[in-house]
Amino acid sequence: MNLEYYSGKNVLVTGGCGGLGSQLVRNLSKAGANLVITGRSREKLAKLIEGLHAPDKAVAITADLSFPDQVAELAQQGLRAWGHIDVLFNNAGVGYFALMEEARPEHIRKLFEVNTFAPLQLINFFLPVMRKRGSGKIVNILSCAGRVPIPTVGVYGGSKSALAIMTNAMRTELMGSCIEMINIYVGTTDTAFERHALREADRSRVRPPAHGGQPDAETAEKVLEAATGSSGEAWLEKRGKILSAASILRPGYVEKKTAPLKDRINELKEKNKTLQYRKWRLWQVESSLECNLKCVMCPWPGVRKDSCTGGLMAQKVWDALVPYLPDVKTIDFTGGGEPLLQQNLLNWIAEAKNAGCEAGFLSNGLLLREEIALELIRLEVDWLAFSIDGATKESYEKIRTDSHFETVTGNIAFLSRIRTRKRPLVMINFVIMNINGHEMEEIVKLAHKLGVDQVNFKQCDVIRENYGRGFGLFGPEETRAIRRLQKNLRRATKLAAKLGIKTTAFSFTPEELPVCGQDPRTTLFVSHNGLVSPCINLSYGGKTIYLGREVEMPPTHYGRLPEDDLSDIWRSETCRFIRNRFCQRVKTSEQAFTAGNFGRSMHELQRAMADSKKAMPAPPRGCDVCHYLLDI
Repeated sequence: MNLEYYSGKNVLVTGGCGGLGSQLVRNLSKAGANLVITGRSREKLAKLIEGLHAPDKAVAITADLSFPDQVAELAQQGLRAWGHIDVLFNNAGVGYFALMEEARPEHIRKLFEVNTFAPLQLINFFLPVMRKRGSGKIVNILSCAGRVPIPTVGVYGGSKSALAIMTNAMRTELMGSCIEMINIYVGTTDTAFERHALREADRSRVRPPAHGGQPDAETAEKVLEAATGSSGEAWLEKRGKILSAASILRPGYVEKKTAPLKDRINELKEKNKTLQYRKWRLWQVESSLECNLKCVMCPWPGVRKDSCTGGLMAQKVWDALVPYLPDVKTIDFTGGGEPLLQQNLLNWIAEAKNAGCEAGFLSNGLLLREEIALELIRLEVDWLAFSIDGATKESYEKIRTDSHFETVTGNIAFLSRIRTRKRPLVMINFVIMNINGHEMEEIVKLAHKLGVDQVNFKQCDVIRENYGRGFGLFGPEETRAIRRLQKNLRRATKLAAKLGIKTTAFSFTPEELPVCGQDPRTTLFVSHNGLVSPCINLSYGGKTIYLGREVEMPPTHYGRLPEDDLSDIWRSETCRFIRNRFCQRVKTSEQAFTAGNFGRSMHELQRAMADSKKAMPAPPRGCDVCHYLLDI
């Protein structure tokens, strides 16, 4: 890409904090341009400038382009920054997903203020200045949605169409003058634009996340290259140009091409069809690190003690996640504490459900009052799990001090009784330890009595410092004690099947997996203080025990909310490395296994399985000392 054109030029870029805008700004900085960057967030602008090639040649101006007075002030400040503007990039824009019949007047006005009127206001301000200097260039970032009628994108397309028609007319009027005007149709780009868009009736974005478009860095290069040309129009996506022409010449063809989008909109009304399009399989959102109980095996007291944020997730962290809810299949509001201590929990669940997400959480059950249970059912929460590690009052309260067995079991029974159509799914999590390992069958009987649907038998596998130490019953190899536990577990699962209760369980001995059940390829953990990580284990890290030996698990973070945008976090170097590494492990494991010539021989089958494990690249740091990757 030839960037010499921009060297020494004074360039104003609106919407400089967004994915495409920030890439434009970074490239322009490398080219030696004097920059004026606008955006609504002072913090994001400061962070962007700090990372530029030449931060001393960049001026940040905060402005909300939906307010004409702020647009006027922006123009004045932009002019004062460098004395004049050589190139104006009208890049800022806001999206809107709504059927025309459901579009709200206030949202329509906002869209036209930002997408149409603000660019025109800036153009009309700088035109006289450019004429006086004898040169100038105006670059408008447009969309083929302004030329092609696309379901749910009518208002956005209308705002871009209006800008395109008026600036094309203006370009004709400016022919022969010293001022050039270029309209660039960028096509589909993989940025956070659609997730930050306004929407009605929980309208999801039109394209599936699997087809996110061209990376914003590539689009930015093409935009800057096209902007060096002479007046006219530039189309960066061939398909968009074809559809735009066909919408006039062959409208029936376009209707046929966009029919699947209309069908998908209807499909998105049905939750089970919506979820298949979503980018993330699971978010684990730590609504609370605080807890109202003291449990003998809990690994997190040290983390709570060191927390400087009070242990409850702030509203601003959740707000940073809200624009991305339409791309998430399931949200687990559990972390290292008790979710019911979070006063915003029910509101957050409501927002998640309104976005079509599945939602649930793990609770100790002590705070589940009747009014909360009724509200959870009204919100159609999908699942609730309860930590019950003792089948009797005596064993339970010895493990979970400060709790009350009758209150907890009464709350669970009430929830199971008042729900309809077995919704939510009600589960018990039972952590197997030396003090309760003999109660596995009894916990199944208790679950049946309480109306529980599923029992999850878990290992005490997370240890931090001395917290949780000595309670794990798994080991590096099978022993007589482990065989006895396995026998008890088989009895319990057999009884559960007889009573119509589902069960899940982990291994007592290590069996390395290509990827753990958390599966960082499609999941995220968001801690109470906004740190985004692959999972809770790697979020906090620290001293732990791995198969009997002392190790240090390094904390691993992708970024932090709300300071960083989630789309940027997901594309961060660390996040991409971990996701790609697990993709490689799965791929090489499958290839090695299928290449094995094991026929009907159990020996050859075992060899093929062993070969598939050897073929895998090493797991990421931290994951190599995590029991989850061993299926424990």
